[in-house]
Amino acid sequence: MKRVLIVAPYPFGKAPSQRFRFEQFLDAFEAAGIRTEFVAFWAERHWPAIYSRGGLFFKIGATLSGFLRRFFLLFRTGRFDAVLIHREATPVGPPWWEYAVAKIWGKPIIYDFDDAVWLPNNSAANEKIAGRFKAHGKTARIIGMSRTVTAGNDFLAEYARNFCSDVCVIPTTVDTEKRHNRIKIHEDKSEPIIGWTGSHSTIRQLIPLFDLLEKLRAELPFRFLLISDEAPPNMPDFAHFRKWSKASEIDDLAEIDIGVMPLFDSDWERGKCGFKAVQYSALGIPSVVSDVGVNRKIVRDGETGFLCEPLPLQSAERWKKALTRLLRDRHLRADTGAAARKYAEANYSVRAVRGAYTAALKGALEG
Repeated sequence: MKRVLIVAPYPFGKAPSQRFRFEQFLDAFEAAGIRTEFVAFWAERHWPAIYSRGGLFFKIGATLSGFLRRFFLLFRTGRFDAVLIHREATPVGPPWWEYAVAKIWGKPIIYDFDDAVWLPNNSAANEKIAGRFKAHGKTARIIGMSRTVTAGNDFLAEYARNFCSDVCVIPTTVDTEKRHNRIKIHEDKSEPIIGWTGSHSTIRQLIPLFDLLEKLRAELPFRFLLISDEAPPNMPDFAHFRKWSKASEIDDLAEIDIGVMPLFDSDWERGKCGFKAVQYSALGIPSVVSDVGVNRKIVRDGETGFLCEPLPLQSAERWKKALTRLLRDRHLRADTGAAARKYAEANYSVRAVRGAYTAALKGALEG
């Protein structure tokens, strides 16, 4: 039985980037003869406050505590056959921990990432501190020290291949058998529901769509459901905010008849792994998304959803046409949603990807 240490920023089961990448594959790794141990940087009692405003001294204390845990973890690293690092071992500063693992302990690193983390993109709550000490350039150095890289999409993989020869694409996935196992029943409604889900950090991508929705609302009846950890400022009257909860996440998403995912046309957005579209599709909800990055692979235009203009919206004709068609035609919503579910099961489910992910880890372990 091989042993792999998994090092990640957040406590287990808390962050989507971890939950829907490596966390839901741990049973598959175990079945393949790979035993894992997970260690987060942020303690569970600390991490909820890290991305809130204020609390500078608390954040400094929590960060120092995380660095201390990472330091002492080095003394146990020799017990493992490899180390899987998700995004980074420490949130600020150079990759000293990764260097110690690769160069001092001589352990192979499997590096996993699902965002263009080499680009500056700090949260508003931590811009002043993180912007100064984040050291975004360390991503290339970590990749260069890694034996294997698992990237969330082709754009990220292309970047990683500049520094590592063994790079494979492992898309962010959902478990269509145990969690995203509810299939949307598209009923004939007087007010269908358009919906969006995401965090406060991505809500800036939704706000530019509000003007179009306001105009469309004057022509067609619908409701808008916004699922997030925070409500945006100046939310339209027809929009309903629901605070995101892991416990009710699937039930809340199942209310949506049409899922939207607007994106800006930038390298940061091209680094995104399209998780909103994956979730909508897996539940049988047709997606209307910006024609940017991996969205082009997740959504087959006119079949499993619709590809529309990226932000900022100089023209919104494709958005208006797609939303109008879906709002008016329940059968189109049902057919598109069914095709989306089938495509997600075949390409973006745990069952579809577990073999490739396990093979990537075994390849790194065997050298």
